[in-house]
Amino acid sequence: MVSVLCTAFSSSFFPQKLPQLRKDLPPPALDVVVVGAGAAGVGTALMLTTTFGLDSSRVLLVERGEEIGETFRRWPDEMRFISPSFNQQGWTSSFDLNSVAYGTSPAYSLHAEHPSGDQYADYLNALVSDAKLCVRTQTEVVSVQAEGVEGGPPRFSVGVSPASSPSEPGSRRTGPADATETLTTRYVVWAAGEFQYPAETESSGAVEGAELCLHNSRVRSWADLPGDDFAVIGGYVVSARPPSPTPVQSHLQRSYPKDPTLQLPAKAHALHSPRARAY
Repeated sequence: MVSVLCTAFSSSFFPQKLPQLRKDLPPPALDVVVVGAGAAGVGTALMLTTTFGLDSSRVLLVERGEEIGETFRRWPDEMRFISPSFNQQGWTSSFDLNSVAYGTSPAYSLHAEHPSGDQYADYLNALVSDAKLCVRTQTEVVSVQAEGVEGGPPRFSVGVSPASSPSEPGSRRTGPADATETLTTRYVVWAAGEFQYPAETESSGAVEGAELCLHNSRVRSWADLPGDDFAVIGGYVVSARPPSPTPVQSHLQRSYPKDPTLQLPAKAHALHSPRARAY
């Protein structure tokens, strides 16, 4: 099934002969730069190299954090995947809901049905190591510029600089002037998520009063926060429900989803979206 799909896709979407590059520019050093070494980035790099056969030395993952899966490492201690991991799903023969690579299963590797952030980051690290993918950590992308010509193959320059250590949520540098190195590539895949770029003020696109809230990315453990009651805004993807009863459960009284059609019980335990805010 996979090989047939790959053959059909490659023959339909990729021309047999590419136009020549501009004579005044050297060939790009890379085929693909993938920005972000989380689930989306690692899954994309694996698909490009293992399924479509790109040379892994010419596919580069760029991660602003200190390690692969940095965002998952920053999850609050109580946060878990709400989508369950099983090592077999009947409608796909053998595919874990939380897997990013065919033939792998977080449930099997981690022995966890609802992985924590640290567990899932371990899973991503194992995939990268096994496939020998190229990754640059603590590297921030500050600019992407198109250099190709009409009718010619795509070409981009990607400006990068060392990321601050550790990089704080919301911190970023932008613009070619901030770049200390330029990568040249045929394609760029943007696989960076929103967790490290929270919208916390109206000027950054947040709702009125967001500055009064505490974004989920700034919580290390709900049990450490002062107070007895918390309201959590957002109701998607992941859950802060502890795996066993703890005092945290009594603090997280109600979850407010963005989608008004999503019905939650009166004492739903902190269902988050990546942009959730608690107050």
